[in-house]
Amino acid sequence: MLTHMAMFKIILNRITTGFLHASAIFTLLLSLQVSALNLTMGLDKFQSNPDIKDSHSSVQLKVIDSYLELHSGPGRGYPIFHVIEQGQSVKVHTRRTNWFFVSDRRDRQGWVKQEALARTLASTGLPAALPDVEHGDFLAQQARIGFAIGKQQQANTTTAMAGFRVLSWAEVELEYGENFGTTFDNAVLDGSSYGASFIIEPFQLVDFVAKWPITPFISKGIGKQTLLKKTKSEVGLTNIFKNDYEFTGVGINYYIGFNFVVRGEYRKIFLNGDRGNLSEDAFRVGFSSFF
Repeated sequence: MLTHMAMFKIILNRITTGFLHASAIFTLLLSLQVSALNLTMGLDKFQSNPDIKDSHSSVQLKVIDSYLELHSGPGRGYPIFHVIEQGQSVKVHTRRTNWFFVSDRRDRQGWVKQEALARTLASTGLPAALPDVEHGDFLAQQARIGFAIGKQQQANTTTAMAGFRVLSWAEVELEYGENFGTTFDNAVLDGSSYGASFIIEPFQLVDFVAKWPITPFISKGIGKQTLLKKTKSEVGLTNIFKNDYEFTGVGINYYIGFNFVVRGEYRKIFLNGDRGNLSEDAFRVGFSSFF
């Protein structure tokens, strides 16, 4: 029979362990965001500006400040390549987070921070209604980070993810996850995994997909998993299993507004290692923020 002090220590230990797991995931999430942002700003050759040839929703404004600076990309790290002077007109086509894609009367195109458009006026002399973030901005994003919870066989999972778009229809993604739970025979599961995947969005090849609120995708990846199985019936017995794995998955991204996307995914995972050759089903749902 456990004493009250022993029970308190067990509960405290579980809370501390959970806090450490959450802190590790949060720290990794922040580091992946910084790395992805640096990669986004450093690889200008991958920057793809929106196609405005068929744009019918542009807003025309007049610059009333001394000047308006155009950046080559949506971020302060991108250089200023042109200045639109006071009194000239500028067309606002779309936005990516808090950066707006604009063009001047000579069709020079660039990015302007939201605050820089605060002192511009519409043709009516009133402040203009600027374009909101749309699903198309998600499809045009270069980097995103996310978090998901799910189930892999009998284990619960939490996963931090960071992705970078390398083509208009494909991206690479890194992930780190924690596995925990209890099996049918009351054994305690505790483990971690990390991996990389290649994600293909086949409908991106269709022009009208930006108007849809969902984006289907196919994923293929590899990784490593370490799983600890502690048997309650046999005190002190702990099995540690290390496995390589590969998976094939399908899922959808559902744009919910602003810079956020809800993501659902099913994976068929094939493990090879200490537990032999196994196949497991995994489901997870979460969200992503793109920038």
